[in-house]
Amino acid sequence: KNATQVDNSNRLTNTTLCIPFVYGSVAFFLGKKADEYHTHRWTLYVRGPNNEDLSMAISKVVFQLHPSFPQPVRELTSAPFEVTERGWGEFEAGIRIFWKDPNEKAILVTHGIKLYPPGMTQVTPTNTKEPVVSEHYDEAVFTDPVESFYRQAMRASVAPKIQSNEPAVQTVFGIFTDDEDFKFMMAANEFLEKELEVVKGKLLQVDQDISQIDKELMEVEEARAAKKSTSPQPSSGGKTKAPTGASGSSKRAKT
Repeated sequence: KNATQVDNSNRLTNTTLCIPFVYGSVAFFLGKKADEYHTHRWTLYVRGPNNEDLSMAISKVVFQLHPSFPQPVRELTSAPFEVTERGWGEFEAGIRIFWKDPNEKAILVTHGIKLYPPGMTQVTPTNTKEPVVSEHYDEAVFTDPVESFYRQAMRASVAPKIQSNEPAVQTVFGIFTDDEDFKFMMAANEFLEKELEVVKGKLLQVDQDISQIDKELMEVEEARAAKKSTSPQPSSGGKTKAPTGASGSSKRAKT
């Protein structure tokens, strides 16, 4: 990223700032502690992909919970940006992210809090031990950011890591690295190379077929030319001259 040019409004021109973040939820079944209205304990969060301190760039996160919860709007101004509650049903939560630069537009995402594994709608003895994790990776991109915002946001990569307030949640957080992207790119490259070899083989075969067709056409033309040169030629004119006096007219002899 180029951060050398600053315009009159203190913005870094020709500069792009990318802030990756992860939002999601982790839910645990309460087991014997569960009751009719409290079957799970869940945590809704916004975090760095590798637990970076996003408070370097984020001023606050506002979580919009289901209206049935006391104080359904939760505002957090420091990391970790997370809300932990107990409940019995799944619902869509709103997450609004505000940036340190107030001139930058806030981001709004929605997340469905999952309590049950995929394909299940109720807890059974076979699925009560494993937490249900549902999270998404995203990126906020800023073009020509204000210099102070850019500098502060870039500190997130060197700042101390942020841990969840819930130790059990922290243990199930996924780690996002470039390794998977690299493996995917390598696999895609290998696939493309194989496809390219197939295409090259087909093109070579087409060239060979065209050469064979050209050769056969040439042989046909040569055969036609040879046949034409050996064919008998007709006699000149094709007619015989009639003898004199036999033209059907007669002359009277002089006496």
